[in-house]
Amino acid sequence: MFILSKRNVILPSSDGSRTHFVLKGFIGNIPDWAAETKYFEALVADGKIVPTAMPDKALQAAEEKSVKARRGKAEKAAD
Repeated sequence: MFILSKRNVILPSSDGSRTHFVLKGFIGNIPDWAAETKYFEALVADGKIVPTAMPDKALQAAEEKSVKARRGKAEKAAD
């Protein structure tokens, strides 16, 4: 599968026997097994990875779209 990566990502296989490292800014092919996991689907949903089987104009718009940041909830300071 051909992708654009907006973050450094390690893609594990479904059975955990292998991994594939993808650098931030990478545009290219990844193994098919790496694209067949729930983790990969979550990265696509968050905008951290963009499958590039779309027109160039849509790819550029996806590249410029901000990435959802996931952070833990801040704890209230006890006074």
